[in-house]
Amino acid sequence: MEDYFELPVTYKGEELLLKGRLAAFTYVYKFYVTVDDSELEFERDDNGEFRVISSGGGEGNVDRNLIAAIIDVLEKLQTM
Repeated sequence: MEDYFELPVTYKGEELLLKGRLAAFTYVYKFYVTVDDSELEFERDDNGEFRVISSGGGEGNVDRNLIAAIIDVLEKLQTM
């Protein structure tokens, strides 16, 4: 099952609206967020923290601070 959404992220003082989707599997779920035509795949690690596990070939080009901002928003959404 997949749900599509827009993720508001503040990065370098600018409000970005990134396209995302949530994919639910039997025991886990993953978030996919598109940044500059690259799809970043986020899932929780063994400690319960979000991490990028793949990027469709472009994560090296995505600023780590932007990735951290996306993770921050995903964390906040999980606590609502």
